[in-house]
Order: sequence, then structure tokens, then C-alpha cells
Amino acid sequence: MTFSWHARAGRHRVDKVLVAGIETVVGGNLAAGFSENSLVTGISLKESIQITGINLESRIPSTPETVRQLIERVNPDRVVFCGNTSRSCWGEEASVDESDLEQVKSWIAAASQVGSQFTLISSDASFTGPWMFHSENGHSLCSSTSGLTVRNIEETALRECPNALILRTNAFGWQPGGRPGWIESLMASLERCGDTHLDCIRHATPILASDLVGIIVAAWANGLSGIYHACGAERVNPLQFASRLARQFNLPIPKTSKMESLVEPAIGFGCGETSLQTCKIRRALEVSMPMLDEGLKRLFQQQNNGHQDRVIGRNTVPLVRVA
Repeated sequence: MTFSWHARAGRHRVDKVLVAGIETVVGGNLAAGFSENSLVTGISLKESIQITGINLESRIPSTPETVRQLIERVNPDRVVFCGNTSRSCWGEEASVDESDLEQVKSWIAAASQVGSQFTLISSDASFTGPWMFHSENGHSLCSSTSGLTVRNIEETALRECPNALILRTNAFGWQPGGRPGWIESLMASLERCGDTHLDCIRHATPILASDLVGIIVAAWANGLSGIYHACGAERVNPLQFASRLARQFNLPIPKTSKMESLVEPAIGFGCGETSLQTCKIRRALEVSMPMLDEGLKRLFQQQNNGHQDRVIGRNTVPLVRVA
């Protein structure tokens, strides 16, 4: 039986949620989704972003002290951190460095000081081949600098905040702010000619970003902490993903690229096998993970049900500015 994300999310109410990183696909879609049942404050960690229906912090905290001041003022029940580790490794901006580690440390320390539960959205690109469907304690680890830093960030979160919830994922969805993201650029390429130059080597288990809302709320309600994998039920490569996307949106099917084969293991952050096993979270929440076509159908529906408008700041819902 397929888990009804939105129905399950509606059963539990989280009073105050602070989402850091609303300029990311995951952060923006989570903020819009949480706002249906919670009081949400959003903060961008980079460029200014407008998301309707939530409180918006206009100043980007750049030091540990300004992060502490922000969290003390908002006093959230939960802090959801969606930094560069939340970005899909299939996107163009996927990289993580030491500055991300230092940034996360500031947010963990501030959340701990006010007693806010800390949730970190992390990356499937911590893993690589040859194994597929990696478990939480899998050993096929990516040796790239970004891969090592992702693991350092996770270890820091668990060490400094023992009740932290860490979700590894690979999420797709509408880009906040209205500028083209990976999905928008891919759809534009498909509409033009179907020549997307996508490979068949990388494999992941992608999930619609808004589907993470129900998973996270259910995880909070059940008091989960530690590392869990939260992703889709199907393992696909970028070309297969684009073909399914094209069918859902009635776009030209991408041209089949020349068949590729690996002579040596793929090297680089997100360049190999990053598919995740989800047994641990499925057992904990007694749910099934969504199939890819289910997520793509919801992505299509979000063009008309108001979700995309909220994410890109196009709605007419008045904004509440937090001083």
C-alpha cells in the first residue's frame, strides 16, 4: 500500500519550524509544504528568495553569533538545515566544502542552545559503486573531497547534537525563486529538441522534494534520530529519469545517447552509484517509498494546485516579514 504523504502529514502539527536554506530545491519545497500545518520561518543561506505563506528572514546570518541571535529570536521547535548537502548530486551546483562544515557547526550549536530539535538534509553522494542500494552503514564510500566533507558534517551533527535527525536523499522539484533549476533546465532542453546529453552511468533513487514533508513529519512524530535514507523506490539513471519526465509532461522523449560502459570505476562526487536502501525508515514508519512515476505525476500537478506558485513566490498570499 502506497504511503499517503499529505494525509499522514496532516495528522501531526509542528508548531514552529525554521527552515534554513530555502533557496535550495529541498529547502524551498519543504518550507512550502510545512506551512500547510505549521508556522514556518524561512531563511536563505545565499541569495534572497521569496516563498509565499511563510515568515521570511531578510538578513542572511553570516557568523555564529548572528545565527545564534536568529534562532534565539525565532525560538523554533525544530530547525531543518538544507545547505549544499541537500542539493541533488545530479544538479550543476552539487559540491560541498569546508565552509559548509563550518556553517553547519554554527547552526547545530545555536539550535542546541535553545533546545530546538535539529534535522539535517544530507546527500546520497556520500556513496559510490560498485554496490547499489547502499544501507545507512554501507562501505562503498565516495573518496572525493565533497564526499568526505559530507560525512564529516554528518558526524559533527551526531556528535554535537545526539537527537539530530539526518536524512540522506536525492531530491528533485521546482527551483525556489523562479530562476531555472535542474528540472526547469532539463524540461527546456527536452522541449527544444530532446537532446539532453544525459548519461546512463550514474544511478540514484530520486524522490520529489515535497514528498519529504510527510516523511519528516512522521519521523518527528515517532521521535526518530540518527541517520536514515529517505528516497524513491526506483533506481534510475539520468537518461531514464528524463524519459519518464518527458512522458509525464508530454515533451519529446530524449534522444538515446551512445551506449556507455565502464572500464574503470566512476570517480567523483555523485558520478557513480548513489542509490539508497530504505529498509530502516520503512520499518520505523511502516510506510512505502514513492515510485518515480508517482512523484513525477505530483510534480506535474503542482503546476496547478498552488504548490509551484508558493515555491517560486508567485502567489498572492501576503508575506509576513520577521523583523
